[in-house]
Amino acid sequence: MKDGFDVQKKFFQELKIKLPSNYSLANVVADELCINIDSAYRRIRGESDLSLKEFDILSSKYAVSTDAILSKSHHSINFTYPSLTHDLTDFNSYSESIINEIQSLIKYGLKEIIYTAMDLPIFYYFMYPKLASFKIFIWMKNVNQSSEANEKPYESSLYQEEYLDKILNIQLSYLSIPTIEIWSEETLNTAIRQISYYNEIDMFESKKDIIDILEDLKKVIDHVQRQAEFGCKFYPGNNPTEQIHRDNFKLYYTEIPLSENVTLLKLEKSNMVCLGNEALNILTTTNEGFFQDNHGFVQKIMENATCISVNSQKERKHLFNLLHHKIDACMANL
Repeated sequence: MKDGFDVQKKFFQELKIKLPSNYSLANVVADELCINIDSAYRRIRGESDLSLKEFDILSSKYAVSTDAILSKSHHSINFTYPSLTHDLTDFNSYSESIINEIQSLIKYGLKEIIYTAMDLPIFYYFMYPKLASFKIFIWMKNVNQSSEANEKPYESSLYQEEYLDKILNIQLSYLSIPTIEIWSEETLNTAIRQISYYNEIDMFESKKDIIDILEDLKKVIDHVQRQAEFGCKFYPGNNPTEQIHRDNFKLYYTEIPLSENVTLLKLEKSNMVCLGNEALNILTTTNEGFFQDNHGFVQKIMENATCISVNSQKERKHLFNLLHHKIDACMANL
C-alpha cells in the first residue's frame, strides 16, 4: 500500500512541477477530472486512489513521463516521440506543432536553450525562401515513402506563401528566448553534402537553383555572424540595436567536431533534453538525471571552446571565413 501511495505522491509532485507558477494544483486536478475540489485534495494527499484513467488524463495533458514516476534511476528513460505521418502535405501540421510547443514551453517558464550544432539549427533554414524550399525538399525525401515522391526533382516553390505566417510565428517565438549555440567548422557539412548529393543525381533542374540555395546559406552565415557580433537574436532586416531582447545570444566556437545535435531546455521548474531523430522527428525527455549528464557534457565542450559573441572578433572572423570558404568551394565544384 505504501508503494502505491509513494507513486501517487510522486506523480502529483511531478505534475506540480509541470504547471505554470500561477496555477493551483488542486484546481487543475478538479477541472481536468471533473471532480470537486475536496475530491481533488483527497487524491493529492493520497487519501483517495487515482484511477488509471485519471492518471492517463493528467499525464497526457501535462506530459508527465512515467519514468519520472516509476524509475528508481535514470538508466531507464522514456522519450516522447511525436511521429509525423508519411504525408507530403504534413508540413503545415509540423510547423503548427513547433509553434504550439514553443509557446507551451514559454508558458511553462522556458529560461534558456543550449544547442550543440553538429548541423545548422532548424530555425535558420526558414529565414530565407530558397534554403527553406530545399530543406522541405529534403524532408519530403526522407519522410515520404512513395516512389513517386522520391523521383520528383527539387522545386524552388516548395516554400509556399501559406507557410509564411506560421514560420514567422516560429521565428519570433524563438528569437525571444535566451540561447547558447555551439558551432564548429563542420556545422554546415550536412547541408553542403545534401546539396552536392542531389546535384550529382540530377535532382536540380538548373544550376541557378543550386546557386540560389547556396546564396541563401551565405545569408544565414552572415546573419548569425551579426547576431554573434551584437550578442542578440533578431530577424533578418531588423536593426539589432533596437531589439527588445538584448544580450540573449551567445555563440561558442569549438575546434572539436560535434558528434550530435543536442538541445537542452532550461525551464522554470524542470528541464528537458531534445534529440533529433529521422530528419523531422524529435525525441524529448524530462528525465533530470539524463539532463544533468548531457548538461555536464555540454559544459565541458564550452569550457574548451571560445565564446565569440560580442568579443573575440579574431576567432569569430576565423570561423565564419571557414564556413564561407566551404560554400564557395561547393559553388566552384558545380
